[in-house]
Amino acid sequence: VDDELLTEVKHLVEYPTVFTGTFSKEFLDVPEEALITSMKEHQRYFPVRDKNGKLLPHFVAVRNGDNNHIETVAKGNEKVLKARLSDARFFYEEDQKQSIDNNLKKLEKIVFQEKLGTISDKVTRVVYVTEQIATLLQLDEQTTNNALRASEISKFDLVTNMVNEFTELQGIMGEKYAVLFGENENVAKAINEQYMPRHANGELPSTTEGALLSIAEKIDTIIGCFSVGIIPSGSQDPYALRRQALGVLQIIQKQAWTVQLEELLDTIQG
Repeated sequence: VDDELLTEVKHLVEYPTVFTGTFSKEFLDVPEEALITSMKEHQRYFPVRDKNGKLLPHFVAVRNGDNNHIETVAKGNEKVLKARLSDARFFYEEDQKQSIDNNLKKLEKIVFQEKLGTISDKVTRVVYVTEQIATLLQLDEQTTNNALRASEISKFDLVTNMVNEFTELQGIMGEKYAVLFGENENVAKAINEQYMPRHANGELPSTTEGALLSIAEKIDTIIGCFSVGIIPSGSQDPYALRRQALGVLQIIQKQAWTVQLEELLDTIQG
């Protein structure tokens, strides 16, 4: 049971009655993250797994009311979910008809921040920062090359149909699509790990490539925002710079990199 979802549902209903529903096994071909997001974020359904953690074609939901005609309620909810999952499957299939290079070109038209240029401009900066940090840390050639490739394609999934519909899946779908498009496993994983930690006490990157890209991405945002006067105040931090700065420190600590933060910043700005 997802405690956060349970708390939300608990506050949405006054007379809770639990019921179950099913959906077609065919939808299980879609990445489970997309299915779960459809169930949880859109419908407030609880996904169901077997004892081994495998997602099953069932869901648990809560009705605000008694159990009169609960079977009809369940069928109605199954129809709604079927439409949601059909959309997710369509997006997944359509995205696979695209290419990484084609998606990267689209980033040239999407503004990251008015004074900092497009997302494509940000990617270019992150590639530079990644290379500088890799040199400073004296990482091996294979790890460096993987990290650089990951940085070059780090944002390609932002223009996919799936991420456009489910923004929570940025990075997650990037990893899955990168694998489908033939990218190295560590490169694909780094695309996902660049957003870690996603929240306070969140999971940290498990790969060196992911840790490197995550730090590069965050430092570029921090330095860029400060350079154009976007500085956190007591009440505002629109780009979550505080959280990103803490993330940098947490990653350095986990990786046990013997580098001073000041040295890191000087190297990048130099």
